Order: sequence, then C-alpha cells, then structure tokens
Amino acid sequence: MLKKYIKSLMKTLYLLPIRTLGYGKRKKNENVVFLLSFPSTSEYILDELVKKYNKRLIICYTKEAKFLADTFKEKGIRTYSLDSLLDIYARIVPALNSAKVILCDNYFAILAGFNFENEVKVVQLWHANGAIKAFGAGAKYTEHVTETDRNRYKKVYDRFTHIVVSSEEMANIFCDSYLNKYSVLPFGYPVTDLYFREYKSSTTVFANQHINEKIALYAPTYRDQNEVLGVDLNEIQRRFPEGWQLYVRLHPHDHKLKEQLAHLPNVKQIPEDIPLSTVFGQIDCLITDYSSIPFEYSLARKQGKIIYYCYDFEQYENTVGLQKNFKEWAAPYIVTSIDELIAAIKEDDTCTFDKFNALWNTFVQGHAADQLIEWIDKQYED
Repeated sequence: MLKKYIKSLMKTLYLLPIRTLGYGKRKKNENVVFLLSFPSTSEYILDELVKKYNKRLIICYTKEAKFLADTFKEKGIRTYSLDSLLDIYARIVPALNSAKVILCDNYFAILAGFNFENEVKVVQLWHANGAIKAFGAGAKYTEHVTETDRNRYKKVYDRFTHIVVSSEEMANIFCDSYLNKYSVLPFGYPVTDLYFREYKSSTTVFANQHINEKIALYAPTYRDQNEVLGVDLNEIQRRFPEGWQLYVRLHPHDHKLKEQLAHLPNVKQIPEDIPLSTVFGQIDCLITDYSSIPFEYSLARKQGKIIYYCYDFEQYENTVGLQKNFKEWAAPYIVTSIDELIAAIKEDDTCTFDKFNALWNTFVQGHAADQLIEWIDKQYED
C-alpha cells in the first residue's frame, strides 16, 4: 500500500514543473506535435505526416518507440524523449505549448500538466481499430488506485478534444472510457488505409508452401508474465485438424510461450518485423482472444473465420475488464477450452465480415490519412 502512495506522489511531483512551465498563453506556431508510444500502429500515419509537414512535425516518444523515432530523426525530424527530464522541460513543454494540433496514439500523463487554450486541438488516434479490453476509467485496475491518481487520469482525459475512429461503436467506447463527450472525426483508423491498396502478402512468411493446406494464426493478447500460463501449445498442435498449418504471432515480451515454441518445430512463427497487415489476406482462420487484431483482419479478407480463445474469460473480465457487449457480437465463436477450439476450427463455416464491419468499420473508406491531414490543415488556416 505504501509503495502505491509513493508512486502516486512521484507522478504528482513530476507534473509540478510542467504545470509551472506550461502556465500562461504562448504564441502558436505552425508545428504539429505527435506523442508516440506504439511504433507498430503509428508508423504509417507518421510516414504520411512527414511527407506533408516535414520539419513542421515534432515527435515526442516513449522508450518503447525510440527505434522508430530514430529513423525519423535521421531524416531531419525533431524527436524528443518523454523519458528525459531535460527533453521534457526544455523542449517538449514548449513544443506542446506552442502547437495548435497535438496528435496522440495513447494516454500520456504529461498532458495533465497543461491547460490548453480553446484553439488547441488534442486528437486521440489510439493504437487499435476497435476494443475488446476495457481501458481508461473502465479498466478494472482503476478501482484500486488512489484518489490522486484518479484525478490525474481525469485531467488527461479532459485534455483530449477530438477522437479519430472507424465506427460509432468505437466513438461511444472512447467517450464512456474517458468520461467525456468528444468531437468525433469519422475518418477511420489510419492503418485501415492499407487494406484498400495493393498490399501483397509477404512471400518470406508462407513462400507458397501451404498450397494444399489452410492456415490458422494464433495471435493472443499479451499477459502479465507472472500469471499462471493457461495455454498448452503442445496439446493444441497435437490435436490440430489435418489439412491445417498453425502459425503463431507472439508479443515480443511473451517469454513463456516462446519457451513452448522452442520445442514445437511444427508450429511456425510469423516474425515480429513482418506487419500482420501483409499476411492477413492468406489467413483462413484467426485465433485470438482480447486483441484488436480482428478489427483489421475483417478488412483484409472478404471471407474468413475468427475464433476467440478465451480460456481465462472470467479471470480476465475481473482483473482487466471487457467491453460489455463483447459476448453478443463475438458469438458464436467465444471458446474457453481446447476441445471447443478444435471443434470450432473443424467446422466448415467461413463467413463474410459484412455484419462485423457494419459495426466496427462503418467510416472506413481507405482515405483516413488524407482526411486527417486535410482537417489538420484547416486548423492552421486562421
């Protein structure tokens, strides 16, 4: 308990200089600031922003995104570390204070230290096209935080002014999760643009080696590595239906499942550096759980199958939290055991994703980046 309060106090102290430096009105310039923490989902939109704004773009990044930020730094783009106090106080705070448009791909605590003028637009792009897991005020962990933490979360939520989404469903989830009624930019999640292009499957992954087989991809959500492991890949592979090849895509830090895979040569991996968007078109069955992957897979194929292997459904719902209507729209393929999983794979019932996309990809048309850039330009017209 003491550790929790000390951690909360440290975060409060971290924001004090930011509030002091960020106080007062500062003249606005032509810069666009991007707060970056998810390189895999933000790289595409950053590429488009660099093409348009070049050195007007400023990237402020977390340590997880340093390698991507460095590639833009090599191109002459200003990049500042959100993990460096020097960068925060000397460069990031002034940059945020003087920009009219701030783009974010996540929740960023630093925003709690600002009181932006009405002309400043803080846009939440997020890092997923839809949501199964609860987040923001809906996440279960928020039930156990201090009141100080809860107030700080709310201050960050209050700084966002706009959300870029692919559907009304996701807009409602954002507003509920962040306790606000935001202005909706119905452009579609930027990465969805890729599914409207000639985006060929990577030959380095499948190399035409499964001509007479169907391909299943298991891509689970990352879980705390201290949890008891609930997936037995050896048993799943042993019972996998004939005529199918199982591939796995793991989170880079999922060491427990990596250890299992080391002893399973018949289970193949899709390398971390291969974007899943380049292989979705060849995946006959997607097996996941609470990941946001289905919301893109449904755009990559006209027909397919999605199975939600939720072996820890009750535990996950109680410790992390799930969106309240998940069971309804994911039916009938929420399974909780290996028996149910194998039976679901064997069923020959691929379907179109028209109904799914009508719920989650209503606004998607393949021009999200262009629409966002056009909107940003209008903010700088005055």
